[in-house]
Amino acid sequence: MPHSTEALSPQDILAEVRQFISGAARPSHSTNTVELTRTGLSLLKNVPAAREAVLEYLCNVFSVAVNKHVRQIENNQNLPIPEENTIVEIQTVLSSFISSNAEAWAPIISAWSLDLLGKLSSDYANRGNLKEKSGINDFLQQWMSCRTTRTLIEITAQCLQCLMHSETESCINALLNTSVLHSPHFDWVVAHVGSCFPNTVITRVLTCGLKDFCANVKNPKLNSVVGILGHLAGSHFLDIRTALLDLFKWSLDENLIVDGESRIHKLATVPFLLNLAKLSPMLLKALTTDVLQIYLWALRCSEPNESCFFTMCGTPLVRPDVVPRLALFANDWCRYFSNNPDVLIDSAVELALGCEQGAMQIINILLDTSLSNSNVGYHSVNAAQSVKSVCREILESLLEKLDFRIRSPAANQIPNIPLLNSIKQDLLTVTPLLLHSNPLKVQTAVRLLSLLGTQSPNVLISSATFMLQNAETGFHLAALIRLISDNDVGFASKKSDVKNTLLCHGYFTQVVEHSIREVQYTNAGCREVEQLFKNLTTLLSWENSNKVSCLRSRMITRAIRANLHQISCLLIKTEEFSLANDIAGMLDCLGPFESDHYFPSVELTLKMTRAIIKYFFICIEEDDVINKEKGVKIVCRFLRVLTSYSACARALAIRELLANSMFSDPAKFFGAKVKFEPHVQPTFLLHRNHKQGTSAMLAQRHSSVFHAGVIGHGPRKPPPENNIDKEIITLNSTLLMDVIKACCSNPDPMTGKYSVNSDILNMLSLLLVELVSPDVMYNGLPWPDEEFTKVTVERDLQIRRIFKDAPLLWTLLALTAWYRPALAYCSVLLRGIAATVIANWNKEEGVSLSNVMALGQLLPPPLASIRDILPCLENQQINTIMRECVWAYMHENVPSPALFTRPEGANIAWRDTDSSVPNIRFTETLRLILLANFHKLGPLYSTLFYNEHK
Repeated sequence: MPHSTEALSPQDILAEVRQFISGAARPSHSTNTVELTRTGLSLLKNVPAAREAVLEYLCNVFSVAVNKHVRQIENNQNLPIPEENTIVEIQTVLSSFISSNAEAWAPIISAWSLDLLGKLSSDYANRGNLKEKSGINDFLQQWMSCRTTRTLIEITAQCLQCLMHSETESCINALLNTSVLHSPHFDWVVAHVGSCFPNTVITRVLTCGLKDFCANVKNPKLNSVVGILGHLAGSHFLDIRTALLDLFKWSLDENLIVDGESRIHKLATVPFLLNLAKLSPMLLKALTTDVLQIYLWALRCSEPNESCFFTMCGTPLVRPDVVPRLALFANDWCRYFSNNPDVLIDSAVELALGCEQGAMQIINILLDTSLSNSNVGYHSVNAAQSVKSVCREILESLLEKLDFRIRSPAANQIPNIPLLNSIKQDLLTVTPLLLHSNPLKVQTAVRLLSLLGTQSPNVLISSATFMLQNAETGFHLAALIRLISDNDVGFASKKSDVKNTLLCHGYFTQVVEHSIREVQYTNAGCREVEQLFKNLTTLLSWENSNKVSCLRSRMITRAIRANLHQISCLLIKTEEFSLANDIAGMLDCLGPFESDHYFPSVELTLKMTRAIIKYFFICIEEDDVINKEKGVKIVCRFLRVLTSYSACARALAIRELLANSMFSDPAKFFGAKVKFEPHVQPTFLLHRNHKQGTSAMLAQRHSSVFHAGVIGHGPRKPPPENNIDKEIITLNSTLLMDVIKACCSNPDPMTGKYSVNSDILNMLSLLLVELVSPDVMYNGLPWPDEEFTKVTVERDLQIRRIFKDAPLLWTLLALTAWYRPALAYCSVLLRGIAATVIANWNKEEGVSLSNVMALGQLLPPPLASIRDILPCLENQQINTIMRECVWAYMHENVPSPALFTRPEGANIAWRDTDSSVPNIRFTETLRLILLANFHKLGPLYSTLFYNEHK
């Protein structure tokens, strides 16, 4: 290249000009392109006036090369392109120009190369492998494989690199202008150049875009900025975000001294960023990735040494006096939004809806600002109220638009709202707001979670479960109902039958199920479990009052009934009275089983029966008499309903009550003896072997002697005394009788009131015989001859022992005696006690026996008064009366239920005293013994035998 290495004279330069003009103006096949190009490059350096013409000619050279490259692609050819050698020379010369004098050449060459790239990209946009909807990767693949366009890109990159610290803005302006003219075909150039100089390009693009935004408010070139940054976001997202936040920080820095133009730029920065975010979800994500960090920067601009965080509900929030500083610029920002504050608010709301991250930070800032009582930082109280009002307006608008979009989706489409997805990611921040003391925060959380629940029912269920377990006020329980009912109604609006929709979804049923499951398997404290059932009881009472319209579908009752099995299991396992009382209180609030056509299975019925019986014995152990009686009343009410509904529940309830009150640990609360269980320490077999000798254990030796005790633990200790107060035992026995009578009650079909059915008491009598009498032989009603007691002596002693160990049996016999003729079925127990009284001359047991038999009308007058005579007699006289009067009469008069008649409408049967007058042979012995004790029993003798001499 002699033209570029040797100094030319004016004559040579003029000759080259003529040669270049001649060749460029009338090109022909004989024209030497290489020589002509070299001549042009020489003129480009030596003749400034010829630069435009030379660069235009070079454009033709590049265009021809590109055209040939594209044709080869279309024809699947791979032939050498002669112009590419020329282009290599062009690149060499231009690169030397840039290196030698970058300030002069870089702006000119970069503008030329960018303009040429733009034209080539547009002219061949649909040529080669490029289709109408080709993406940036397709453009990059085709053009970077072309030596010509790759050369232009390299030249442009060299210009930017040389002007990194001086005239980069002019290059970026050229890049922006070209992008506007040839977008989107030019985007691949921006992407490649930006990838080479990300920090510089991003920062300069934002700066140029901001200046253009201020100069052209009505028609800014924002799309170019968005396009450039969008292409760089894939690999330089953090750089873009840093540049955006740096620009925002600069706009709020009050410590900078700026001129008039810079002040305008600072005021326009936030509107500029909002408009960018509106056009690009990527930029919106960059701005909202960490909203709190942005606010932290905003505060540090004016107070660099002061912290701005405080904690509420576990989430760091910005101090309220940050917002007043931003509010100072609101009027200036409105200028860029048609001077209309509503447009600015709508833009902010739309941007918030598109936030993929930081949604709850935004909502918490709005909430805290609107609820703040502080006026610090505002010019006046009115300004403070205005800002708080606007924040609440933005919040309400945000929630309304969320509601509209989520509940009005296109056909067969699930709306995808980034804000809602962001909130779902921050559930740990949203959920605590449900129990906040401020109503606005609670209502906001309810609305957000209700909307989330339309897409993710699990979110709704988990949130409602949290509220049900932890709510402690009626307000929060009302919020829970709104959370559930709003969601159901939202779905039901698309259907005709709201009630069917509630039944189909059953969200509250799942909420109760999850709540019970969590308290069972997460070792929740007793207080948390109690709170759960207290809340369920409150909700049931609201539902039963029929004053809450959304509860008229009885969803609370349905939910609890669907989980009765788990609730019953929990009641069976618990030993705490307070918890058991709360569970039973909730069960007591349930409506009749027949309502809503609800019929529990046999398994569930028996499970509930066991649970409520367990609760009864927990109540019996309670020290507070008032709480004990309240609990037993609940048991009675529940068992009346349950046993009248199910015969198997009645049989199980009576059996459980009798067995536990007589033979299990609770028997001590009814006066039974305390069972003695020796405390045996576990020992190892090796230790036991060490205690043994080496000699064999032979019979008749001292080593084979057994003692009255527990082997290895010394003599057997006597059972401890029952130290429970007798008044408490009497009260417990009375309460047990009330519960048994509740199990034996049936409702009146006319009045609905419950009354004891004496026929059911017969089942109680038979069950007593089954539990007490160890022998199934000779359990019939007739009393045999007295001599036959020799056959049943072992059984009779066993019966007496059980009565002695469990005095409650006398109370139970008295109950059956009252509801005649149930006592007749206990004949075997009566004669067993009578036999032991005859054999042991036991005065106390004799009195109790005669008392019960008289109450049951098994002993007619005057034998019924034996109970009043026995305390005054000697032992042998007691033996005589029991044998000659009681036993002999019962042997001749079988205690059959057929002897009793029941008047119409009566619940108790009676025995005709006239037809049951005892024969004189059964009363003569009694009369003679009365005469023998006339000094003590004279008045009684005259009463019993007043007509003896008539």
